[in-house]
Amino acid sequence: MCFYYLPNRTADKMGETRSPLVPFWTVLLLAIGAGVHYAHGANILALMGVPSPSHHIWNRALVNALAARGHNLIVVSPDVERKPPPNVTYIHLEKTYDTIHEGATAIDFYEMGQSSILESMRIFYDYAISMCIGILGSEGYQTIMNYPRDTKFDLVLYDFTCGPCLLAVYDRFGQPPMVGVTGFNTPPYTTDLIGGHKYYAYVPYYTLDYDSSMNFFQRFYNAALHWIDYFYRNYIFLPETDRLVREHEKANDLPYLGTMDQKMMLMLVNSHHSVDFPEPIPQNMIQVGGLQIIPSKPLPADIDRFIRAGKKGSVLFSLGTNVLSKDLGPERIKAFLQAFQQMPAYNFLWKFETDLPYDLPPNVMMKKFLPQNDILAHPHVKGFMTHGGLLSTHEATWHGVPMIGIPVIADQYRNLAKSIRAGVAEKISLWDLTTEKIRNTVLKVLESPRYRDAMKVRSELFRDQSEHPLERGVWWVEWALRHPNAKTIQSPTLELGPWRSELYDVKACLVLAVLLVVYLLHKTGKALFAKASQTGKAKKKVH
Repeated sequence: MCFYYLPNRTADKMGETRSPLVPFWTVLLLAIGAGVHYAHGANILALMGVPSPSHHIWNRALVNALAARGHNLIVVSPDVERKPPPNVTYIHLEKTYDTIHEGATAIDFYEMGQSSILESMRIFYDYAISMCIGILGSEGYQTIMNYPRDTKFDLVLYDFTCGPCLLAVYDRFGQPPMVGVTGFNTPPYTTDLIGGHKYYAYVPYYTLDYDSSMNFFQRFYNAALHWIDYFYRNYIFLPETDRLVREHEKANDLPYLGTMDQKMMLMLVNSHHSVDFPEPIPQNMIQVGGLQIIPSKPLPADIDRFIRAGKKGSVLFSLGTNVLSKDLGPERIKAFLQAFQQMPAYNFLWKFETDLPYDLPPNVMMKKFLPQNDILAHPHVKGFMTHGGLLSTHEATWHGVPMIGIPVIADQYRNLAKSIRAGVAEKISLWDLTTEKIRNTVLKVLESPRYRDAMKVRSELFRDQSEHPLERGVWWVEWALRHPNAKTIQSPTLELGPWRSELYDVKACLVLAVLLVVYLLHKTGKALFAKASQTGKAKKKVH
């Protein structure tokens, strides 16, 4: 099956490319359901502990595709589906969101957005610790831990983004073959888990808005951040996570969680060269960027009418699933509404999580939930006001919609900076916000054809793949089922360790050799000089 996109399919209105996809997806779903030539009927345990609806959307696409192949999945997650598809059973980690958003363990994402890079790094790991406290306090965690130890799982899917809190579950069932997944690009710690190399000379740390071409000071700072992250993760975060789980389980025989983290055969990462940074990857890192993008569905009638009613088009506004619009504060909310009112030729759909005590301009619609992928596929949507999250960036790119970025935390700054350099986006700073800046930036993107033209090029690169990323992900998971003991694609760097794999021993030897040569030359030169001086003195005495 091939998923090859030609330029003429995206030539005019990127949102109108849905219809050519229907036959492909019909074939794909039939093939997924058939289950021919693959390991089928496997029992898969999915440990998806990250409390983030966007991560759930990404993971859900993979889970549902595997279920359609005939595999049976038990999904342990803070996010559950009310009507899961056949072959999928959810176990709810019901306390996880509570610890993230309430009480002493709550994380303030707006505070994180205004913090220094080092402080935001610490807050990210605090988020993972809060997540772990919520996981361990959930009845759902006890439910899966009460399963009989001899329950047979053929494979474990493990979202490794926020650490190994759930790996005591993995150990309980005998440490089956494990495939790691993350909707978070390629985090800096992937080399700790499956090996390989991170070249800090041209791979920016995920919170930096640097490009691949960095000057000396940027490279120095970038390398320092990677080293600090490595130290903090391995010597503070992982031991603390291990302590929490070990105390909860009251188990002295539990292997160190940081070591079990390295058991995965391969990992699926949410990355693609059209959007992300080029970097060397080991063979067991599989890039499936855009895996969650599925064929768009018809929009609800009221949303469709509103989008079509925009005289020049419509704009989607969403800050994602972690940073909430309701927390913007009254002044920022009013600035956005006033800016939208000053652009009556465009209609604005705003994902807003609560009822708003303000009168809305006639060209603004607010909904607590908006089907983002389906809206971005609509031909009348001309722009996307976004926080710059990776999934949103991928979806905007896939559907060819230029962006107005409002980054707040984590990788959002890096994603947006790369989009700006690609000519497909502009930025609005949340910390220096005015009605005029909002209006001018939005109009600049909407009414300058160069943004849509550049996004068309980027979209064609993203879409032009040998198969859909979801199909690729499913194939590799089933490859792991067919070859559970395969070692051939695993990087040897984990066994070698950084001292040997980075050739520090060889480099140290060369430096010592050079120093030895310099020392010997110095000693020889000094001896020759002394001898020459003595010879000169002897000649003077003779005269």
